[in-house]
Amino acid sequence: MSIPRRMLPGTDAPWAWPAPWMRQWQRTWLHGDLSAGVVVAVMLVPQSLAYATLAGLPAQAGLLASLLPLLAYALFGSSASLSVGPGSITSLMVAQALVPLAQGSVGRYAAMAAFLALASGLLMLLMGVLRMGFLSQLLSRPVVQGFTVASALLILLGQLAPLLGWPALGYTLPDMVPAVAVQFGHDMAGLKGDAIVGGASLLMLACGQPLTSALARVLRLAPTTSAVWLKLWPVAVLVAAAWLAKGLSTHEGLSAALVGQVSLGSPLASVSSAFWQALRLSDLRDLFAPTVLLALVGFVSSVSVAQTFAMKHGERIDADRELLGLGLANVGSTVLGGLPVTGGLSRSVVNEAAGARSPLAGVISALLLGAALPLLMPLLAWLPKAALAAVIIYAIANLVELGSLRAAWRYERTEGWAFVSTALGVLFIGFEAGLGLGMAWSMAAMIWRHSQPHVAEVGRLPGTSHFRNVARHEVETLPDTVFVRVDESLDFTNVQRVELKFCELVHGRAGASKVVLLLSAVNHIDHTAAQTLLALDEALADQGKTLHLAEIKGPVMDRLKAAGMDIRFAGRQHLSAQQAWDALVA
Repeated sequence: MSIPRRMLPGTDAPWAWPAPWMRQWQRTWLHGDLSAGVVVAVMLVPQSLAYATLAGLPAQAGLLASLLPLLAYALFGSSASLSVGPGSITSLMVAQALVPLAQGSVGRYAAMAAFLALASGLLMLLMGVLRMGFLSQLLSRPVVQGFTVASALLILLGQLAPLLGWPALGYTLPDMVPAVAVQFGHDMAGLKGDAIVGGASLLMLACGQPLTSALARVLRLAPTTSAVWLKLWPVAVLVAAAWLAKGLSTHEGLSAALVGQVSLGSPLASVSSAFWQALRLSDLRDLFAPTVLLALVGFVSSVSVAQTFAMKHGERIDADRELLGLGLANVGSTVLGGLPVTGGLSRSVVNEAAGARSPLAGVISALLLGAALPLLMPLLAWLPKAALAAVIIYAIANLVELGSLRAAWRYERTEGWAFVSTALGVLFIGFEAGLGLGMAWSMAAMIWRHSQPHVAEVGRLPGTSHFRNVARHEVETLPDTVFVRVDESLDFTNVQRVELKFCELVHGRAGASKVVLLLSAVNHIDHTAAQTLLALDEALADQGKTLHLAEIKGPVMDRLKAAGMDIRFAGRQHLSAQQAWDALVA
């Protein structure tokens, strides 16, 4: 059964406006978009608060950073289901990059966080205008998976601090492990209120699945409705945790750390001149690498999430429009929250399950959240930090999934090592080093594979015109002719190995006076390889052998013609292996 297409991008330029979804939007979609907007707005409250604290920013920054990005993404975004806002991994990346640079200054920290949002947004906008959406394929799946798993492990370990009332533990394993050991030694004497609230919050979050499942059976709710209620469960947990913390505060020594008094502040605080004066010129240089990394990770992860839903619903994601939508979302976040944003999987799952049919659902979420902010702000002061840590742990735990490592390892060891090198780099050195190691390993593995092309002697399957490897199939061969197939494009990185294997196969058939080189799998021949091909032709001629070429693709033939090689091989070019067979038999 075909999947109905809900929203397909057009063929316009990525910056064309209005966005394709606006032109295709139907009134029948309103109910789904409205319900999804309400549900996601409620879900954003605990999630945004938690991720802001993870980034080292005031809790309200997460809520503020969820407003304009949702509106901005709707202008250019091409995914109907993607929900944009603060993310767990990008929030940790912000903290890891800024803590060493801010030197304890709250103002500098906030200014640098806003700069990261602005700079990464502008970079994505530039990439979108230049149609660089193809960069979403720059990171291989094992690299992305290794990066995600390692980041999740760091988040889980780091959240032990607010969960148990400890001081910050650091941002890499060499810093965290000794700090955890020290804290366990200090805290064995007694139990803190933070630990009670954090443990109770985790327990309540873990009970969400069985409770909502039982409720769904009793009320006969649809699976999608049950899933939505499960995602909203953290809101109830935060309310219960606030009441628990208030009760514990009446007992000496059991008070839990709270978010404290918060305020909206100036709506344009993060773009005011006084705010940016906290930055130094050297800070801009130090923030260059984190900016590029945030833009790349945010873009790749968002497109990955968007494509997951696009495949399910028969949509097509325009990577260039995604760059513009995400870039504008981060620029919008600079104005209010000052926190880099990205497309989130959990938010998008809820958005899709609640019935979202277009980015209008995000617009509705932003408007509802903005209207509720004045009411929410006084209540945020009573939220325990331990409960927010529990929400983060609960949301991140399912990202530690090692099945992807096993699958990559079984498929090919080099893919498994790409996962491992990325994960180890993130865990022990940092995000930049981890991603760099993973990309370097993947590129090295790709070059190595390209430099080891498969070269085989082939023969004709009896009664057909198909040619297959003589080592794998029962085939027919000609006594005076050897057919050799190269299964890779030819360039300076692999032509020497191809030459060696080619000569080995030809010398193995000493009685053959004719050699047919099949180029059906060759998409490109560079100058070095072309010169090697001419040298092979001359060497074979000196041995009394004739070299023929067959199944040359059009673009490859164009290059050979430009070099005059079509004249050199005149009468020795064949459209197919079967045509070469027939000509040589005759």
